[in-house]
Amino acid sequence: MTRLLITVALLASAAAFALAPAHAGDDNASMPKSLVIGYEEEGKVDASQDACSVFVKEVVEWEKAEMEQAVRDVCAVRQKHLDAYAAFQAAYGKFRSTMQEQTRFDGTQAAKSLAGLVKSCVEMKWALSTGGHNIGIDMVPNTIDAECLDVGRDILVKETDRLNIDEPQPKAGK
Repeated sequence: MTRLLITVALLASAAAFALAPAHAGDDNASMPKSLVIGYEEEGKVDASQDACSVFVKEVVEWEKAEMEQAVRDVCAVRQKHLDAYAAFQAAYGKFRSTMQEQTRFDGTQAAKSLAGLVKSCVEMKWALSTGGHNIGIDMVPNTIDAECLDVGRDILVKETDRLNIDEPQPKAGK
């Protein structure tokens, strides 16, 4: 009877091993080269002087000095969004490179979850927004997107640092 139980246990273990999913890190090579978050106007922001000027002229009719300041303000916020997006993608690229060397973690799922986190941040902040007024209807969404991209970038930087175990790590409190 003991032999029968041992044989059944071995067969069950072999079956469980055969049916187990592939190692988590085996799919890290399929991580996308850039991470698509899926928020509105992602990667389509135009911070050129002309584009900002066209927007401002469509929305408001102010004195010349106020119009010029409005164009500068809209362009500055749009550029901040573009810079945040570029920094996020650069941090994601480093994270992706680090994950290519890992076999213990599921980088593909981590990337999907991070995209969802950033998109949820945008949606949450938008739900707490009035949407802006006048030129603010352009500035508010760009500000929200930039802030959430910064949150995502911070997470990527911290996780990449944590995963780079061969590199010296900063000591706590420094």
